[in-house]
Amino acid sequence: MPILRILFFVLLANSSFAQINFFHLYSDNGDDYGEGIVQLEDSSYVITGSSSSFFGTGSEAFLLKVDSLGIYKWSNHYGGQESDVGRRVLYKQNVGFYIAGYTNSYGNGGYDYYLIKTDEAGNFEWEKTYGFEQWERVNDAVMTADTGILMVGETNSTINSNTDMYLVRTDQNGDTLWTKRIGTEFNDKLTSIHTLDDSTYYVAGSMYSADSLNIKGCVMKLHDNGTVLWTKYYGNKGNTYINDIHLHNSEIVGVGYTDKYHPSRLYEFYFRLDLDGNIVIENYSGSSGERIALAVVPFETPDKYYISYSLADMWSFPDGFNDIAIARFDDSLYWEQTVATIAHYEPDFLNQLIPTSDGGAIGVGGTNSLELGYHHVCVVKIGPNDTYPYCAAPHTLLQLVDVDETITQLGIEIFPNPVQNHLTIQSDLGSDLEVELINGYGQTVLAQTLETSSNTLDISSLASGIYFVKISVDGKIGVQKLVID
Repeated sequence: MPILRILFFVLLANSSFAQINFFHLYSDNGDDYGEGIVQLEDSSYVITGSSSSFFGTGSEAFLLKVDSLGIYKWSNHYGGQESDVGRRVLYKQNVGFYIAGYTNSYGNGGYDYYLIKTDEAGNFEWEKTYGFEQWERVNDAVMTADTGILMVGETNSTINSNTDMYLVRTDQNGDTLWTKRIGTEFNDKLTSIHTLDDSTYYVAGSMYSADSLNIKGCVMKLHDNGTVLWTKYYGNKGNTYINDIHLHNSEIVGVGYTDKYHPSRLYEFYFRLDLDGNIVIENYSGSSGERIALAVVPFETPDKYYISYSLADMWSFPDGFNDIAIARFDDSLYWEQTVATIAHYEPDFLNQLIPTSDGGAIGVGGTNSLELGYHHVCVVKIGPNDTYPYCAAPHTLLQLVDVDETITQLGIEIFPNPVQNHLTIQSDLGSDLEVELINGYGQTVLAQTLETSSNTLDISSLASGIYFVKISVDGKIGVQKLVID
């Protein structure tokens, strides 16, 4: 009997240890948002989004790898001189990562679809754009059976500048196999895609319905060659929008929002469909202001779901801006329990929620919980067996930028560090050095071209604190943290 008791407690301890949950923020000195996340075979995660912390001239797409506990492993950034967004990250072992998003640094118009390929360590391999003369934005993407990419979203390169649905299918090298535009004379867009099998997908979004004179939630069954097999509409009154779908138990489970009850209020919209698009359940919930259901994933217990939603109503705290909640729902899509709440100053965002291999879920977005005036990437991990993270402040800010993409790797030394009045920069490269000193708010407080191998900069006028030294030389950039006492 004592041996059995010992074994029981060992198993219980191991089970509890495996129930990982956490809430982490990642940022450095910029405005940073998490948009997409993928889990790898070893239970680590790779996140994409948009960040101005990487010392580019605009916001760049990025990859951030963290371990199963959310601890930083590496990061890298991609893009040009303007704004670049990684919307989804897709992964295949021995192939690497694809980042699907949009950019106005490259391409034909204001924004174009943007596809980046990296190796498994996040090293850049190639990038391509897809689009027309105005703007195109990716909202979701999947990897196809042949390791190609299918991206869905919207374009306003239309006669009246209203948006159409826009789909792009590529091969594994990013070359276009086909594109498709679907739309009416009003605003139409795709927000979600889910794979049924090697040749079939379901896509969802919203489309104007001439019969009802309203925008309706829309689900399509799509063949891999671009043929739309069927299209069905949802929402029997007012305007209805679908944000996310997920395939589970041979059904399509989806979420969105509607203004069917009141033109100035938005209510959450939940539904289950069979695989032919017929309604199994429709459900709604709301409050005094705005409630928008964002994403849905299955819960580990059969016939339950995690649903994330945004709220800006009497329950928003502390300032009435949009907060984020993740709740468990039953099979009839009724609320059971709120499991995580992200409620801080200024709007909070949750841009993707995915199931995890341990039976839990993980979501990624952005928050301003530290009240610094800019957002940070936030990641909320829900563990199995109803183990939930504590999301309230105070929070510790974890790194997003690999500050050891160091200047010393370029063959340059800076010293002393910490420094008080004079900083020495020494190089044997024989090339001019473009030096910037950047404060914790991302502002350049000193910029100078150094032409000799050893230079001393007078920094006595700068306030004490943490800075970053950015040096550009021969087409390469190094960044290193500097402490001024």
